[in-house]
Amino acid sequence: MGARWLVNAVLLALPVGTTLGVLLGVDLHRHSTGQAPLFNDDTGSGVGGGGGSISDNGVTTSQYCQKQVGASPGSKGVQYILNTNQWGWEEGTPGAMCMNVTAFNNGTYATNTSAPDFTVTWQYPPGPETQPVHAFPNVQVAGSVLPKSLQNLQSINFELQWTYGLGNEPAATTDVAGLAASSVNTNVAIDMFLDRDAAQSTNSSLADYEVMVCNLYTGKNGIGQNVLTWEAAEMTENFVGDIAPLLLELNSIPAANFSTDGLTLGHLGVGSEAFSAARNITFSMPVLSIDVRA
Repeated sequence: MGARWLVNAVLLALPVGTTLGVLLGVDLHRHSTGQAPLFNDDTGSGVGGGGGSISDNGVTTSQYCQKQVGASPGSKGVQYILNTNQWGWEEGTPGAMCMNVTAFNNGTYATNTSAPDFTVTWQYPPGPETQPVHAFPNVQVAGSVLPKSLQNLQSINFELQWTYGLGNEPAATTDVAGLAASSVNTNVAIDMFLDRDAAQSTNSSLADYEVMVCNLYTGKNGIGQNVLTWEAAEMTENFVGDIAPLLLELNSIPAANFSTDGLTLGHLGVGSEAFSAARNITFSMPVLSIDVRA
């Protein structure tokens, strides 16, 4: 296996705690399974698991509190998979997470590339310095969209809106002061995996390259991966644009030692790494559209 590179730009860069906006970036245990407690209060305590749903006028809201889940609401356009992905949390330890997904029963969304609306409420205590991340709740592109050769890649058009707020309900805007007061450590990131083997590129544990759009640093991370950083000037709750240049531009950076020749993009998603928070907080993504053109 070749060296894996991380390339990052800021979606979330809040001065909250000591690690908010810092993405360590390695998804080592995404295939773990388990059961998480339901939220009963702001202590993160509770029992049980998710998966229930309520239908009303063609709209279904489902809640998932498992350690891992592969929820894939039906769609007449691009297919998406949503996952709680609590890879750094063990059942019976402090903390919990629940994901709520709102799906249209007829599979028709705003556009053919729109994803279901989802929110994630979570709380965890700070983890050890060697493993501070508890989860990466996310939504990823599924179906026949990927894999795609970078040599034929034309664009990766994103439209997304997200917020972070205190409590169990989605916030209209991100409450920076409130998050800071509650010692919140988290980030929002786009995550991509690439490999010269098309089948291997779809596996986030086996792909040679991981490219992330978030806030990190230049140099080597804790496990020796080479890291490059694309950094925006401010937090980005609303974004519309093509992120393909972040991949293709690597060809022109000598220090990256990166060539798109023969590479295939096999995994593409967006989510939030959950480090720690002193009380329940809610991540909301009411708008997401990913349109890959090749």
